Amino acid sequence: MKAAEGRGRRVRRVGLVTRHSSTAAIALARKLERMLLRRGIAVVHDLESSRARGVPGGAPRAQIARLVDLVVTLGGDGTLLSVARHPAPGVSVLGIDIGTLGFLTTCRPSEAGPVLEAALAGKAHVEKRRLLSVRVTDGGRVPRVARHYRIVNDAVLAKSALARIATIRVEVDGRLVSRYRGDGLIVSTPTGSTAYNLSAGGPILEPTLQAIVLSPVCPHTLTLRPLVLPDSVRLDLSVENDPTDVFLTLDGQEGFPVSSTTRISIARSGETVSLVRASEASFFEVLAGKLSFGGERESAAR
Repeated sequence: MKAAEGRGRRVRRVGLVTRHSSTAAIALARKLERMLLRRGIAVVHDLESSRARGVPGGAPRAQIARLVDLVVTLGGDGTLLSVARHPAPGVSVLGIDIGTLGFLTTCRPSEAGPVLEAALAGKAHVEKRRLLSVRVTDGGRVPRVARHYRIVNDAVLAKSALARIATIRVEVDGRLVSRYRGDGLIVSTPTGSTAYNLSAGGPILEPTLQAIVLSPVCPHTLTLRPLVLPDSVRLDLSVENDPTDVFLTLDGQEGFPVSSTTRISIARSGETVSLVRASEASFFEVLAGKLSFGGERESAAR
């Protein structure tokens, strides 16, 4: 699917979010900072990399998108997710790939300058990705306080290494779908279908589809297979019986234990995140390049 061309606000401030443990990412961040400052564009660094470099200031990753007109991440998909989970209206995210295997960061370091120039000029290819909203309440607490989260990739209910088999009850729009017994359950967006969902044997979805994927992790009953639903539904999840060491993890970055009184509701979020793409390469070209999807590429076979 062809990405839309970005025509957003004039860029006056750019956020640089850097994997501070990578010397290559830090070096490229300094290079891009010099380029931006020469153009009179203010730069806001994330708090973590500012501290690692011994530079005062910096903004938390959860807030940086609301302080700038464009965010550039330098790292892997995890670095991009730390920002994309907290989007701001009209602010795009450009991910520069200084990682291993990733599908969200499509811009190589050698392309960073030209792609950033295109984003500053409003001529970059931008793709909107849907998010999911996760609402967590604990029925054992009075009053019941709901916690709200957004996810780009997935929400995972899974047991720890030594825990017993988990039984996860899943309802769709108030109707029971099944009780998943096994090591856990992955609720994934189409964007996240190439993440943990793929490793667990779930289907690959074109990332702009309006869908939700449910993929069991090592199901105890082999007839339980991955399920694809429209993202207009509401999912209600709970762990039955006496769960031991069962955790809810959000985008692999935030997590906490759940109990038998925890209730988790997942639905389509009203927000989207805009990702700057390095080119108009199709999703299937990315699959071929990242996973050698389908074996040898057609051009190589000729």
